[in-house]
Amino acid sequence: MKYLTGRDFAFPEYLPRYPREFDFEILHMRLDVNIDLEGGVVEGAVRYRARARRDGAAVVLDAVEMEVLGASHDYYYDGERIEIRPSWRRGEETEVYVAYRARPRAGMYFIKPRGQRKGLYVWTQGESEYNRYWVPLPDSPNVKFPWTVAVTVPKPYVAGSNGLLVEVRDLGDRQTYVWELRHPMSPYLLAIAVGDFEIHRERCGGVELEYYVPRYVGSEWRYSFYNTCRIMQFFSEYLGVPFPYERYAQVVVPEFIYGGMENTTFTILTDWTIHDKHAHCPYTGFPCPEQEDFTSDPLVAHEMAHMWFGDLVTAKDWGHIAINESFATFVEALWTEASRGRDEYLYEIYTNFKTYLGEYSRRYSRPIVTNLYKIPDEVFDRHSYEKGSAVLHTLRSLLGDDVFRRALRLFLERHRYRAVDIEDLRKVFEEVAGRDLEWFWRQFWYSAGHPVLKVSWSYSEGSLRLQVKQAQGDDSYPVYTFPLEVKVVYEDGRREVREVALGDKEVTLHLGAAKPRYICVDPAFKVMKALDLQYPLESAVAMVEDEDVYCRLQAIEVLKRNGSARAVEALGKALGDKFWGVAAEAARALGEVGTELAVAKLMEAYSKVFHPRVRRAIVEALGVSRRREVGEFLDRVLHDPGESYYVRAEAARALGRVKWDFAEHSLKKALEYPSHVDVIKRGALEGLAELGTEDALKIVLRHAEPDMPTPVRASAVQALAKFGPRREVVEALRRYMRDENFRVRYAAVTAALELLDPKLMPDLQERAEQDVDGRIRRVAREIVEKIRKFMERGAEYQKLREEVEKIREEYRRLADRVARLER
Repeated sequence: MKYLTGRDFAFPEYLPRYPREFDFEILHMRLDVNIDLEGGVVEGAVRYRARARRDGAAVVLDAVEMEVLGASHDYYYDGERIEIRPSWRRGEETEVYVAYRARPRAGMYFIKPRGQRKGLYVWTQGESEYNRYWVPLPDSPNVKFPWTVAVTVPKPYVAGSNGLLVEVRDLGDRQTYVWELRHPMSPYLLAIAVGDFEIHRERCGGVELEYYVPRYVGSEWRYSFYNTCRIMQFFSEYLGVPFPYERYAQVVVPEFIYGGMENTTFTILTDWTIHDKHAHCPYTGFPCPEQEDFTSDPLVAHEMAHMWFGDLVTAKDWGHIAINESFATFVEALWTEASRGRDEYLYEIYTNFKTYLGEYSRRYSRPIVTNLYKIPDEVFDRHSYEKGSAVLHTLRSLLGDDVFRRALRLFLERHRYRAVDIEDLRKVFEEVAGRDLEWFWRQFWYSAGHPVLKVSWSYSEGSLRLQVKQAQGDDSYPVYTFPLEVKVVYEDGRREVREVALGDKEVTLHLGAAKPRYICVDPAFKVMKALDLQYPLESAVAMVEDEDVYCRLQAIEVLKRNGSARAVEALGKALGDKFWGVAAEAARALGEVGTELAVAKLMEAYSKVFHPRVRRAIVEALGVSRRREVGEFLDRVLHDPGESYYVRAEAARALGRVKWDFAEHSLKKALEYPSHVDVIKRGALEGLAELGTEDALKIVLRHAEPDMPTPVRASAVQALAKFGPRREVVEALRRYMRDENFRVRYAAVTAALELLDPKLMPDLQERAEQDVDGRIRRVAREIVEKIRKFMERGAEYQKLREEVEKIREEYRRLADRVARLER
């Protein structure tokens, strides 16, 4: 029963994990900290009002790499936990405190001035278990308590935190900000940010909205947050539970290691989310809801959704992180539906599922809900986020929106300020729906993998026959049970939707005597699954014009696999689809076909489409085609100042891939172009890496150095792998695997995945064992295992890769010849 554990996720030494148990209850925390911004030191005292759950219980607090200056009672400290031993009996209350000093390697980050950035910044990042590096606490999500935090900083710096500001004390050249969070919250949600902020405020109903913006940002912050109040109002209405707190602050900081973090009432966000009008609306005025390129809405919506799912109710341990992350990803998509329409929502769920499939095929499979892990950060992956969102979408489709919403409301109200698990969710949904849902939970939450449906149909002698086979591997649930709709479109234009009750490995349906034009499985995209469609070419050509977006997406997959001139003509027509997502998928399909005709269709369509994301997909597809004749076209796009930043960045990458004769000169020039988070420069570096010349290597190595902005450094380090295992590359990756910057270390480790060079094994092993960040430890461990397998296969494996590439190129040349003959 491989589906119960999955494939390649749990290493042999992994054992089941369960929520931590504590012999005490925290009633309140009082934290006083003094932050030395220049020295990178935090000194403080933390006081807990606690109640004993058994006689003589020790108060055990996680406290990593601290200097303990004193405590209220006898204590023992081993460098990771401090055990305080009051004399008390079960049910008694007492106060314990610890005075300490720390120079945190994680959890709290001290950011120095660089480039246009002026002033010092300090911010914290507690999830999953990193607050223990700067404050002693019971660092587990199943513990909840209210707190008061007093932060002393030098003037003129501002110190923000969770909850409400209750006092500011003037201490001469320093000042203390006192923040009070009156609701019980899990310790990882405790947060502080200090910096030279401008604070902008507005009201959204009864909630005060705040925007902490570094002074170096200027007025561009408004493009990121202009929908904040509308998102809050929509979530409150849809979930049936008003925003649960009095205040909501969004805090922009430099060098943040995530996109954002949902600290209760005090979300911290990367300054990469700040962008100008051209990044948002490159072809029109602002706002441009039908023509957006870069938008912060998904990030704003995702982190705000956590105020309900993750903060108001919290996963009781990391194995149930779906309560937090699956829901935030799904609720984020609900905002897409409300603001942009049903097609946009379905396409977001579709792309979420495809993102999960990438992790499933390239890395591992696991149940979304699992207790078989070692590092908490391991479960913050595409399974918990994107796959989980697709499961919730399937549940919504199964039960209907009314039942789904009523269940969400009851779940949030019943478990307000509590730590819960996925079973608590099931019980509420069963209560509201009035039906058993254990079958759904076992298939989609507790089992690895996903349904794979192999679908074919045939018509002969007045009989229409549809065959659906479940073809998932042994790391998926053996036979899924769920209802599946099938739409039949007949030659005379009639449309009929039939429901199939899947529950067997293979189902054959006889649908009638009329001749179909085409058949579309699950036209409304109600169920999460992968499809292997064995459809006739002409049916796919017809289906690419269906009214349902999911049917058109299915048609594109069939046409892409066919690759004939007839299929290319249909894909070319789909480039003009009314919905940009379908047009973008058609562009990518043409790039994979890669024939001369396919490339001609892409270049022809470019000037006729005006959605920046479709243009981005067209340019990306031209790079995938690897045809040199597109070089001049890509060069014009790259150097067009009126074009989208992101389209130009794709043009830079594509120029490198197609190996255009003048690409190096063109890409060097593009290194000077300003853009949002230097996206054009980063694209140019990746394009140069594709060229692989000695000069290109020198340029990429130069841009990886510490004086460059972090986004540029990370892209350059990642791009080094394209040059192969040269001595300079291996030495640079070894160096950057130990860089202080998390993003640079992560880029160096993932670059090693592309190289698979055994010389990097000791360095990767060191990262897997010693890196302070759990994500890097996990990825490094995976790459070590892949290199070992690579070494076992040796030269035979390398030869196979070369042969596959030769076959791919030969196929493209053959397809070109066939296409010319057909025309």
